[in-house]
Amino acid sequence: MTTPSNLAIHIKGLSKTYKTGFWFKPKITHALNNLTLDVYEKEAFGLLGLNGAGKTTAIKIILGFLAPTAGSVQVLGGKISDREVRNQIGYLSELPYFSRQHTGRELLEYFGSLHGLSGSKLHRRVDEVLELVRMSKASREKVSGYSKGMLQRIGIGQALIGKPKLLICDEPMSGLDPVGYKEMRDIFIDLKKMGTTLFLNTHIMDEVERVCDRIGILHGGQLREVASVSDILQSSVHVDYWVDVDSQDASRLAGTPFQKSIAENGGVQITGSSLSETLNLLNQRQVKTKGLRPLSSVMEAYFLKSIAGQSSTESGRASK
Repeated sequence: MTTPSNLAIHIKGLSKTYKTGFWFKPKITHALNNLTLDVYEKEAFGLLGLNGAGKTTAIKIILGFLAPTAGSVQVLGGKISDREVRNQIGYLSELPYFSRQHTGRELLEYFGSLHGLSGSKLHRRVDEVLELVRMSKASREKVSGYSKGMLQRIGIGQALIGKPKLLICDEPMSGLDPVGYKEMRDIFIDLKKMGTTLFLNTHIMDEVERVCDRIGILHGGQLREVASVSDILQSSVHVDYWVDVDSQDASRLAGTPFQKSIAENGGVQITGSSLSETLNLLNQRQVKTKGLRPLSSVMEAYFLKSIAGQSSTESGRASK
């Protein structure tokens, strides 16, 4: 199988099914169903989906942790079973675990040694990575005292120690506080500037908008959409808004469908398609608007629109 030279990941017809239950009446779960996807070198690609959509299954197959039921995967122009290919890949799992009695520096030195580094080359590379992941000051502290954000950053560090061309992360923002979230996002932006290909499995829309070039939406094991982030942000998808209005003005809106909401909640939820019309009506009735705020981002609205039409029951049948 020939793959274009500018592809970091080439997935064709990938499927994964599991059989559970009794042998005479097994239950078949389709974790992935005929997934075909290309990720280009030096781009940041976000694979989006609900819990159970099949994102982690896809990553495990890409990395060779699972065997597919059908289909094929090429990574960096070769097979994941090839040592040369694996040496060019960095991976951060959703819940990284490290020896807690060692320091961050000691961990990175260990992982660097696995890549054949030693002596001054190892020390220089560890220093470079610690600076990149904002862990230089805490590098001599034991991992047992690290916060969730620090663990994620040292996890990125171990994934980067071998200077990978491709970095694959499974829910890298999971459980982070706002500070940790920003630190991780800044690291990804720096890696993009350095030309590292990023493949991020995530469901955090803000991360996608700020970091990714393209996204794929996986739902119920099937790829629903592949689109560029810039195209999505410029699309006509409608975002819902909340309009704050003084509840005492509800009497001026007799006969309108949102009089009750304003009387009880001091505001009303309006779709973007009817926002202008609603604001004009409020102005005509001499009702003062106290505030206006979006209830979702354009990316979130696009995602929800893409997965609409498939029941939560169907989604729940797919394994993560």
